[in-house]
Amino acid sequence: MEKNRIEAFSDGVLAIIITIMVLELKQPAGDGISDFLKLGHVLLAYIISYFFIAIYWVNHHLIFHRAKRINVKILWCNITWLFVMSFIPFATAWIGSYPQSWTPLTFYFAVLALACITFHLMYYLIACENGHELFKMGPKNIASLIIYSGAAIIGGTYPLVAYVLVAAISAWWIVPTKKKA
Repeated sequence: MEKNRIEAFSDGVLAIIITIMVLELKQPAGDGISDFLKLGHVLLAYIISYFFIAIYWVNHHLIFHRAKRINVKILWCNITWLFVMSFIPFATAWIGSYPQSWTPLTFYFAVLALACITFHLMYYLIACENGHELFKMGPKNIASLIIYSGAAIIGGTYPLVAYVLVAAISAWWIVPTKKKA
C-alpha cells in the first residue's frame, strides 16, 4: 500500500479541521480591549486545540516518514483517529460557549483522550508492521495516555487542573525527543 495516500488524506482532513475551528471564532462584540478579553476562554480553547492538532500532525508526519509498510489495519486506525479528531472543532466551540459546564468540558477532554488512544494504537500497529526497534513507546507516550485519560475523567469537575495537565503534556511534545544513534 502506498503510504503517501494516507499522509495526503490525513493532511487534508487535519487542514479542514483547523479551518472549521478558526471559522467558529467570532469577533468581539465591541472594539475595546475589554470586549476582546471577554473572549479569553474561547481563545484559550482555540489555542489549546490548535496546538493539539499541530502536535499530532507533526508526529503523524514523523511516524509515517519512518514507516516502510502500511496495511489495512493501519488505514482503518488512521481513519478512526481522524474521525475522533474531527470532533475537536465541535468540542472547542462548545467549551468556548460553556467554559464552566461539566458536560462540554468532559466531552472536550474525552475527545482529546480518545485522539491520544487511537493515535497510539495506530503507532502500535505501525510498529507491528515495520519493526518494533523503530517504534518504541517512551515516557512521553505513556505519560500522554495517562494524562489525557486523567483529564477526561476529572475535566468536568476540575477544569483548571485538566487544562494545566493537557497544556503541560502538549508542551512536552513540542520539544523533539532525541533519538539514540
